[in-house]
Amino acid sequence: MKARYYLGRILLTIILTFCITGFIGVSNVKNAISDSTIYTDIVEKEDLPEKILETLQSDFEKEYNTTMIPAEVYMNVITADWIETAMKQNITAVTEIMTGANSLAFNPDYTALEKSISDYFYEYAESINYEPDEIFDEKLQETIDNAESKINSRIDAFYFQTLSENGIISKICTIYPYITYGMILLLALAIIIIVVLIMLDENGGWRRIYFPGTAFFCGGAIMAVPSAYLLLSGTIQNFSIKDPVVFTAITSLIESLTEKVLLNGVYLGGFGLAVIIICIAFNKKKSESAKTEDVIKTETKNSET
Repeated sequence: MKARYYLGRILLTIILTFCITGFIGVSNVKNAISDSTIYTDIVEKEDLPEKILETLQSDFEKEYNTTMIPAEVYMNVITADWIETAMKQNITAVTEIMTGANSLAFNPDYTALEKSISDYFYEYAESINYEPDEIFDEKLQETIDNAESKINSRIDAFYFQTLSENGIISKICTIYPYITYGMILLLALAIIIIVVLIMLDENGGWRRIYFPGTAFFCGGAIMAVPSAYLLLSGTIQNFSIKDPVVFTAITSLIESLTEKVLLNGVYLGGFGLAVIIICIAFNKKKSESAKTEDVIKTETKNSET
């Protein structure tokens, strides 16, 4: 009977451990989908707008040999502040789409860019006495579309556009409610198991919290140890991504999410360890008190005899 009793508590502790690790994992997935600040913080911290601005400058300078359009036509109106605003608004729009809060994607304001390109075309046409016609309009629109497409591609450092085109964004929209339900289910199951473990303890006292504390410690360690390894080993930085801006954005994102998992694991693991220490310390104190009482009773009995 005793063996079954302890085996049952051990099995419940194992289930609780996986509930805790599952909750950490699912909650971080939920944050990665819904929390736009994870991405906007990277935009600011890694100075992505300036990096993108330099890349665009190089792109348009290389195109000059084929388009004969100076890079300044584009770059005079595309600034680091404009790129940062566009990136943040796009990030917010995408996270709202994935969580079901919004169904419309954000489109950057290219009014100034379109005016700059149009002014250049008309000024050039006037300088060579060329009367704008249908071909002129088609070439103008093609140039505007190509410029906007290139800029959109560059400011999409987190590959949201690619994810959307591959249908991944729509799939995330579908499963997002279930992620929330999963978190609630894991939390509820963990609370029930903790209560059952406490109620099953026949000895009472501080020993009741020993097994729940063990589960918290093990669950936190399971998530913290691999996360620490990934961060310390430099594995994330070994990812093969050619574009330097995208490389910075993606590796920073993975590192940020891994750090959050690590911190959650450390917090819960530390909490579990503290519970175990408290349990052991108070049980030891209780045992010593019981021994002292037995000694006093024995001495009292002997003296009476």
